[in-house]
Amino acid sequence: MTKNRILLVDDEPDIVETAAFMLQSYSFQVITAGNGIECIEKAKKEQPDLILLDIMMPEMNGYEVCAKLREDDSTKHIPIIMLSAKGESEAILKSHKIGADDYVVKPFSMPTLLSKLEKVLEE
Repeated sequence: MTKNRILLVDDEPDIVETAAFMLQSYSFQVITAGNGIECIEKAKKEQPDLILLDIMMPEMNGYEVCAKLREDDSTKHIPIIMLSAKGESEAILKSHKIGADDYVVKPFSMPTLLSKLEKVLEE
């Protein structure tokens, strides 16, 4: 697998550290952001191959971030997988409606996440 660059966005430092470590062990390059504003800035600057975006964050939630990324010509092409502890169908539908490419419920298994990453990156 090529070294794809993933922007990992979550306001929980433990989740970021653990997920980044796991992704790096599978040869992904990981860029991290702790909130939505930082995510938008890094997405524009770094142009990652994919964004893993938490929904529940202070200041700007993942839905708002996803919508802003989709409105911007410089970031609208970047695939987004939403991450959330919310597994309800409404949250999944809302994610797809605002432009997310996929949805992963936390806590997630690495094989499940890898499968979704590979699927989205191949599209």
